[in-house]
Amino acid sequence: MKKILTWMIIASSILLICGILLNYHIDKQEQKEVMCHKGKLIHRIGEDGSVYLKVKGVSCVFERGMIIIEEQL
Repeated sequence: MKKILTWMIIASSILLICGILLNYHIDKQEQKEVMCHKGKLIHRIGEDGSVYLKVKGVSCVFERGMIIIEEQL
């Protein structure tokens, strides 16, 4: 009985670790192309997604899951 419980704990631990790693990998893949940060519109550039470029001449507001972009004159 002790051997069965040990193997069940090991198997569930391995499944839990695989689930956590899969979730991390999926979250890392889903990077936003365009974001609103402090009223400024920023656009992701580069392969790794760690560099953002501020777009000049526009302002933005994030409301109800949408980015509202306004051109500044």
